[in-house]
Amino acid sequence: MASDEAEQLLEVFEGRRPELLGFLSAQLSVLKTQASTMMGLAGLAITVTGFSGHHMVRAGRLSSGFMVAGVIGILFSILVTLRVMLQVRWVSQDLQPDLLETVRATILRRDSQQAGLRVAGVFLAIGLAGYLVSVIAAAFANGAPNMLQ
Repeated sequence: MASDEAEQLLEVFEGRRPELLGFLSAQLSVLKTQASTMMGLAGLAITVTGFSGHHMVRAGRLSSGFMVAGVIGILFSILVTLRVMLQVRWVSQDLQPDLLETVRATILRRDSQQAGLRVAGVFLAIGLAGYLVSVIAAAFANGAPNMLQ
C-alpha cells in the first residue's frame, strides 16, 4: 500500500522533489498537531480531576470506580501518544538516492505514527467517557434527581 501511494506521489510531483518532500513533512506535522490536541484534552481532564475528584470519590463506589477507570484510560493515552511522538525522525534523515525509497520510508513512518495515535485516541475516548460517567454518577448521588422535581 505504501509502495502504491509512493508511486502515485512521485507521478503527481514529477520533477518537483522539494515540493514532494515538503508535502510529506506537512503530513507528519498534522500528526504532531493531532498528538498535541490529544495531550491538551488529556491534560485538561487530569487537571479537572485534581479539582473535583474528591467530590466524585465522596459520591460512592460507582463514581469513584468510573473516575479511576477514566484516569487510567487517559494516562494510557498520554503514554501511547508520548511513545509515538517522541520518536523524532526528520524527513531529511530518510533521504536516499532513490526518491521512491525516501517517499516509501516516510509514508511507512507516517502510517505507523497514525496507527499509534489511533490507539491513543481510543484510550482517550474511553478515559473521557469513564470520567463523564463518574461525573454523572456523582451528580445523581449528590441529589441531582431532586433538582428535576
